[in-house]
Amino acid sequence: MDKPTKNNFSGPLIAVIIVIAIIFFFIGYFVHVSKTIITSPSANISTSSSFSPSSTIGVYAGPSGLNNTEHLIGGDVFAIPKGATNLNAIDTVITFFLSTQAQEELYKLGWPPIDTEAYAAHPVNTTLPVYNGPAVTVTMYDDLGVSASATQIMEKVLIPEFESIYPNIKINWMQLRPDQITNDVEALVQGHDVGATVIAQDNLAIGELFYAGDLYNITNASLLLPSDLIPSMAGLVTYEKETYHGVFFLPYRANLALVWYNPSALAKAGFTTPPSTWTQLLSLGKALTSKGLGGISMQGHGGASTSTEMFQWMVQAGGNPMLLNDSGDVAAYYYIYNLSKYFSPAYTHDYWASYKGLNSNEYNFFDYQWPGSLDNYESIATSGTVVYNTTNATYTNASAASQAILAAFNQGAFFRPPVAWITEWDALADNAFTEIVTNDCGSTACTKSSIQTILNGENLAMYNYLVSNYNTTYANQYEAGYFAPLKAA
Repeated sequence: MDKPTKNNFSGPLIAVIIVIAIIFFFIGYFVHVSKTIITSPSANISTSSSFSPSSTIGVYAGPSGLNNTEHLIGGDVFAIPKGATNLNAIDTVITFFLSTQAQEELYKLGWPPIDTEAYAAHPVNTTLPVYNGPAVTVTMYDDLGVSASATQIMEKVLIPEFESIYPNIKINWMQLRPDQITNDVEALVQGHDVGATVIAQDNLAIGELFYAGDLYNITNASLLLPSDLIPSMAGLVTYEKETYHGVFFLPYRANLALVWYNPSALAKAGFTTPPSTWTQLLSLGKALTSKGLGGISMQGHGGASTSTEMFQWMVQAGGNPMLLNDSGDVAAYYYIYNLSKYFSPAYTHDYWASYKGLNSNEYNFFDYQWPGSLDNYESIATSGTVVYNTTNATYTNASAASQAILAAFNQGAFFRPPVAWITEWDALADNAFTEIVTNDCGSTACTKSSIQTILNGENLAMYNYLVSNYNTTYANQYEAGYFAPLKAA
C-alpha cells in the first residue's frame, strides 16, 4: 500500500496500523436495542433519601454487546529503539519485568498480569535467564504514573531485586510522560546515541515511534514473553509477524475496563445479579431511576475518556470505530442515547478515576471503569465485593477484581490502533457524543437517521483531516476501512 506523506514527520512512515492484542469484529445491528425514540434524561434524576447504599462494591466483566463482548485494553508495551546496543542486557530486563513475580508486584498498583500463572492460588515464579555479558547500565524509559506507590514498587522492590539477581546490569529508571519519552527517544535515534535503552510506553503513544521507523525488530520475541500468556494476548507476536514481518513491541502492563456497581441498590431494584446484556442494562437503568436509586454513570465528561469508552461500545455493537459512521457505530451511539435516559447527572463530570458515587447513591452502576486507574481499588472492597462470572460464582475482595479481569481477558480483548492521528479521532468521537447525548441531535429527540447524519459529518471531518495532513490516497485508504481494529491469528 502507499505510504502517506505527513508534514513535519520524521523517518519512514509505515502506513499500517499497529495491533497489540486481539479484537473480534461484530455484525450485530439493532437486534436488541429498543426502537422507541426517547427524549434525553432530565438534568435532575431524583434519588431516594431513604435508601442508604452499602459500602460493598461489586465488579464484573460487564454485559455483552449486541453481538458479543470484547474488552478494550489500555496500558503499556515494551519496545526497543532502533540502534540500541547491549541487546542481551535489554532482553534480560524485559524478561524480568514480564516474569510472574514482577507482574504480581505490578498488580499491587492495579495492573492486571498478562500471564495466567499470576492468577493461580500459589503462583510459581518464572525461571529467569542467565546473563553473562559485560557490566552495563540499561536506561528504562517508563510512563508509569508518578505516585508514591509506583515509586515504592519500582525503586524499592523490583529494581533492587533485579540488580541483586543481575549485579552486572544496573537500571537507570526514567519516569516520564509518554510524549516526553517519544521526544527523547526520537532524539536518541536521530543522533545515533541510543545505547542500552528500553521503552515501556503507552500502547497508543508507541505508534508515533513505530510510524517514524524508530523501533527495533525484536526477532527473539517468543523467548522473552511468558509461556503462559493470557489467551486473548497470545496471538500478538504471530499477528505482528504475519502483518508487519517483524515484532516491534511486546505486551507489558495491561488495564481492562470493568463494570462496577452497588449490589444493595441492584437488589432493591429487583436485580439479584448484574445485567448480562445491553437489553438487561436498559431495564436496570429504568428500575434504578424509577426507585430513586441514582441511575447509571459513565465516562461522559468529555475528552479522551469519553471517546475511549465509546470505542468499546462501538466495537461491541459490531462497528469499526475508526470510521465513526458504519452501522455498528450508529447502533452504539443510538443505544447510548437510549441509555442516557437513565444516566445520573454525575456522568457529565465522571472520567477515568471516578467511582465514589457508588457508595453515596449518586449512581449505582458505572459502565465501564479502569481498575488500574482507581485509587487502590482493592481497598474500596470494604466488605465482600462480589463478582458474577459465567458460573455465577461469588468471590470476595481482591479475588473479585482478579476474577473479573480474567473473565474479561478470556471473553476477548483488544487495543485501539495507535495511529498518529488518534487525538483527532478522539476529538471527533467526543464531539459526536456531545451532539447526540448532550444536545439531543439539535432537536427534541434523536433518531437513527439523525445520528447517522451526525456521524457522517464526523467521518467527513476525519477524511478531510487526513487529506490535509497526509494525502488523498491515505485518506481513501481510511475511508475504505483499512484502519480498523483487527484480530490476531
